[in-house]
Amino acid sequence: MDRVELVGGDFYHDELPTGCDLALLSAIIHQNSPEENLDLYRKIHRALLPGGKVLIRDHVMDSARTHPPQGALFAINMLVAIEGGDTYSFDDIEGSLEAAEFEDVKMVRKG
Repeated sequence: MDRVELVGGDFYHDELPTGCDLALLSAIIHQNSPEENLDLYRKIHRALLPGGKVLIRDHVMDSARTHPPQGALFAINMLVAIEGGDTYSFDDIEGSLEAAEFEDVKMVRKG
């Protein structure tokens, strides 16, 4: 367990600890607006070592934003319950990650 360190903080307000190999965003981006996600991706990019990776696990929608169906239903919940919350297509995510200076963005596994 000498390679994992848990650090408290608020990613909306705090910088992330640097020197990281991997950042995991599990069920996070749907609660954010596109602007909040871009800010978060930029923080992650600054925190990662060269060659570091970000892994995003969330509802990733098709380009029409209708599939997978559970993601479309979840998007309605986000739009009603959380200001700025939504689900995003892979193209949305890829564009934001590239704007944050990430390269070689790819879908690893489709739900």
